[in-house]
Formats: sequence, C-alpha cells, structure tokens
Amino acid sequence: MTSGAAAERHSRAASSSVPAKAGARTDKEPGLVVAAYIAGRGVPIDEDERNAAVRRALLVFATGGNLRRDPDLDDSAVLELAADLATPHRRSALGSALEQLEATPEVLLLRDDPELAWRAFACGLLADALGEE
Repeated sequence: MTSGAAAERHSRAASSSVPAKAGARTDKEPGLVVAAYIAGRGVPIDEDERNAAVRRALLVFATGGNLRRDPDLDDSAVLELAADLATPHRRSALGSALEQLEATPEVLLLRDDPELAWRAFACGLLADALGEE
C-alpha cells in the first residue's frame, strides 16, 4: 500500500471520530491535521482564549482572499493562531496526546516534529471554525 493510500485510509478513519470539517477544509496533508486535531482535544486551552485567538486568525485568513479556500499548514492565519496559543505546557500536552494515538505514519511524523504538530493542530482549529461558517 502506498503512503498516499495509507494517509487517505487514516484520514477517513480518523475523520469519522471527529467533526469531518476538521479534515475536509484542509488541502495539504489532511491526515496530519486530523491526527493533530484529535490529539489536540486533550490540550488545555480556556474556551474564551481559544475563541478569541480563532477570531483573530479568521480575520487574518479573510485578508488572504476567498474564505472558501482551504487553510494549509503554512497559511499566515494558521501560523498566527499557532503562535497565539502556544505555551510550553500546551505544546507538551499535545506531544503527550500524540503519544497516546496509534502509531500511523502521520502520527509518527507529528511526534518527530513538534513544530509541525503544533501548526497542524492550529490548522485543525481554523478549519473547524471555517466549517462552522
């Protein structure tokens, strides 16, 4: 099985356990975003702080053009959201949560690259907010 097929299979399986919009609104590496989003459910972020950060990221996203476009891991809104919510404790919590997930290729990549994992988590949060629009 090719890694692309494995990623697609993981993405489909994982998206059935979280809102489908978390993976559906991303165009790059949806398996990474879905895995980070799943793990990120265990990251302690105050709801008001998260909502404020997501609103700011949505404004940044809107300045980039069409709101119907898909966010990606290098989108300025994703980078802003990731920076806005980052604390050592939260990043550590995401890493610990990733350790609890099945060791798929996507999860292993996220475990090996904490910066990528944090951006993928932020991308999932943004995709989730865009799916609510």
